[in-house]
Amino acid sequence: MSKILFLFGLLFLTQTCDNVTANKLNDIEGEWVLQKVFLSDAYDSPCGWEAGDHESITLNISSEGGKFSFNGNSAVNSYFGSFEVLSFDSESNNGTLKVGPIGSTKKAGSEPLMNCESRYFSYLETAGDIGLFEENELRIGNFKTPDSHPRDGGTYLIFERK
Repeated sequence: MSKILFLFGLLFLTQTCDNVTANKLNDIEGEWVLQKVFLSDAYDSPCGWEAGDHESITLNISSEGGKFSFNGNSAVNSYFGSFEVLSFDSESNNGTLKVGPIGSTKKAGSEPLMNCESRYFSYLETAGDIGLFEENELRIGNFKTPDSHPRDGGTYLIFERK
């Protein structure tokens, strides 16, 4: 009898952990605005200094059935896509993800804004990590790993909740 109770207890704990992870993942849903880009050991503005003033780069995340989709406005065009969270640690609020292809409208803009958009799409498409910090900061990119060079702090996009 005690073995059966023990097994039910383990089953309950497993379900509780899954629910906590699902709840934390739901926190990434919503509207986000790109604030800065982390480039290994320094921060950059979303489009660098050469782009000057520009519209905010936005990311709107929603989920349905465990799959996440996103859309938003980049420096010039509107865009859309999806991603899958492969793993997520609810203690550290960090996980791994796989981003699918990104589609966008095809408007043209100034060279600095087009370069900004290309950089943004490149970082988003090649992202392997996701992190939520203090519920108002979302990081997507490639984080520092234990195997990274000591001066390689990763490259990632830093968003704030709108």
